[in-house]
Amino acid sequence: MATVDRVLVAMLLLACGPQIAAAHDLTPFQEAGRSHVIHEDVSPDGAEPINVETYVPAACTGKPCPLVIAIHGLERNAETARDNWVEAAERHGLLIAAPHFDRDRFPTRLFQQGGVRDEADPARWVYASIERFFDRALASGRVAGSSYVLFGHSAGAQFVHRMALLMPAGRFSTAISANAGYYTLPLRGEGGGFAYPYSLAGTPATEATLAAVLAKPVWVMLGERDDDPAHPQLNHSRGAEAQGPTRLDRGRHFMAVAATEAARLKVESPWRAIMVPGVGHDSRRMAGAAAEALFAGR
Repeated sequence: MATVDRVLVAMLLLACGPQIAAAHDLTPFQEAGRSHVIHEDVSPDGAEPINVETYVPAACTGKPCPLVIAIHGLERNAETARDNWVEAAERHGLLIAAPHFDRDRFPTRLFQQGGVRDEADPARWVYASIERFFDRALASGRVAGSSYVLFGHSAGAQFVHRMALLMPAGRFSTAISANAGYYTLPLRGEGGGFAYPYSLAGTPATEATLAAVLAKPVWVMLGERDDDPAHPQLNHSRGAEAQGPTRLDRGRHFMAVAATEAARLKVESPWRAIMVPGVGHDSRRMAGAAAEALFAGR
């Protein structure tokens, strides 16, 4: 990120006035209900202000609660990503955080693809901002435990499964990728002749890191009706089409490749494919299904 861009963003935030600055506190989860916080992401490239939409149920104002980090989709609507989890937050006592990766500063190669290509240092990937925000969340004293649930739908699902594949040391307890448009296949060689973002070829991934992520809980959730090969937001690049004609097909293919790799590496993998009956490309209903699978009966 160019220095001048960071300065301009910081100036815009300051120009919003003291009443807005108060709402954008630097410490998350300090008040009940919907709010937001500016995460000053201290990265090797300098300070990067990222707006994070938050929700705190009343039950979590007096005690620490588990944290769900929800990643928005192609429309970049972090408020929607947060609000999709509000009902579950109230029912199960959860803190919700949804960072906003705007198009101007985080185009596809930085958002869905994390800025991984031609960058060997994981600390410089956009995925690392999630871990740095989690440090701030822990420091707030409001988060229970030492891990978080990571959830993303559509473009956010691309973000989630790539972060899981490339940062297995991340402190997510479960990473949930719902209705991704296409996948980075867990293959270190070029999957079907395609390098990253269609496979791990061209990334710093090793046999050890691949085995490590295959041993962590990663869920791929698929809407039974997300099967339209002509969906207006579906990626039709050659690498994506090689994985199947629809999101549903591509998700099944991804999980089949993952199972083969787990067997090759002799990893007992807890990865799960979860089919959601009667649901298409619907971020709200997929978030609800994820909450039910994670927390029902807890």
